[in-house]
Amino acid sequence: MWKPNPGPQTRFMQSPAYEVLYGGAAGGGKSEALLVEALRHVAVPGYHAILFRRTFPELERSLIQRSQALYPGLGGVYRSQQRRWAFPSGATITFGHLEGENDQYKYQSAEFAFLGFDELTSFTEAQYLYLFSRARTTARQESGKPLPVRIRAATNPGGVGHAWVKARFIDPLPPFQIGYFIRENDVERRVAPRIAGALSRQFIPATIADNPVLMEVDSGYRERLMALPLIERERLLNGNWSIAPTGNVFKPEWFQLAQGDPTGLRWARYWDLATSVRTHADYTASARVALDADGVLYISALERFKAEWPETRRRILAVAAAEPGVQVGVEKTGFQLAAIQELRTLPELVGTSLLEVMPKGDKLARALSWSARAEAGKVRLVAGPWVGDFIQECVGFSGDGSTHDDQVDAVSGAVQMLAARAAIALGTHWQEPGPRTED
Repeated sequence: MWKPNPGPQTRFMQSPAYEVLYGGAAGGGKSEALLVEALRHVAVPGYHAILFRRTFPELERSLIQRSQALYPGLGGVYRSQQRRWAFPSGATITFGHLEGENDQYKYQSAEFAFLGFDELTSFTEAQYLYLFSRARTTARQESGKPLPVRIRAATNPGGVGHAWVKARFIDPLPPFQIGYFIRENDVERRVAPRIAGALSRQFIPATIADNPVLMEVDSGYRERLMALPLIERERLLNGNWSIAPTGNVFKPEWFQLAQGDPTGLRWARYWDLATSVRTHADYTASARVALDADGVLYISALERFKAEWPETRRRILAVAAAEPGVQVGVEKTGFQLAAIQELRTLPELVGTSLLEVMPKGDKLARALSWSARAEAGKVRLVAGPWVGDFIQECVGFSGDGSTHDDQVDAVSGAVQMLAARAAIALGTHWQEPGPRTED
């Protein structure tokens, strides 16, 4: 027996709209609602549904795993080779993924009466819209009425598709757009214009407070969401679609000053390299960081300059000579690959255990890995002439490359070095920390 919660899950299943987006915050029962809604017409011969996640590992550990508990009760038999449930009527529910940018074309000849997208903001708009062409069916209900075609999605804010999903479902419709949009509880209904065949679209918000089962079974989930960085906390706890990174990844009052480097810590220095002195070119930036026993992150002796590679190389060697025992790391992408090869041959760096650092996630994700620590008052800036410019860059940081963010990137890389070093010491595989977004 499965019953929707009396709030947004019920409204999601009752919606008459052609497209419905459900969720907004973590823990609202989104994936479960999609799985069950796909079952609505499995007694109808010729009914075919498909549920998507962006990657196969995500699909396997969420939708497929949970379907094993829900679908056998209706006579479903799972065929793992096709990733498909077959039901006694001949109806099917398939699981698909669109990891590649053009993977939607794998479904060129397919037909589905129901298309579901879990974590919609992980998909591109092109993938989503192309699959509208697969939303069709010739199946009929027992009454003889055509089977309705429906598109359903669930997601949290954030991700590569945040902007287009927000524009499509959250923002008001532009007046020239054909179709109509239903706000939750009909707070806003815009007809533009109502013509024959116009399609409807609805957004139904939900938060963890709307999922009493999760609140009862995992009482600490809300506290874990509260511990996230500000932007992710607002998005995943409160379903905030409008919070912008600028001014919210870091705030000036989060930083505290320290007079001089604390002793007894193991330091790491990361170099974010650039190779041009042009006016609008990026800076080469480098940050030295360490963690104390209480989890306080110290940032010290930050370097920031523009130079051609020979001068940059000289600066790297000079700083390394002045900081014996400090591990040096360089980003392992693009131009830096050639720089690493050259640095490894220099006698001044032999024996310094030069670390090649592969960035984990985009700029914003990397910065969020230490912004929560800053908000908690656990980031100390060792006093120096660089501090003012650094705080100004942090406050203006957006993660989209629209402003200089080289110093933030340098600290993010150094923090990643610390995490990797700690994992190696423990004999474990390190992964970029991130929020739990599964329902």
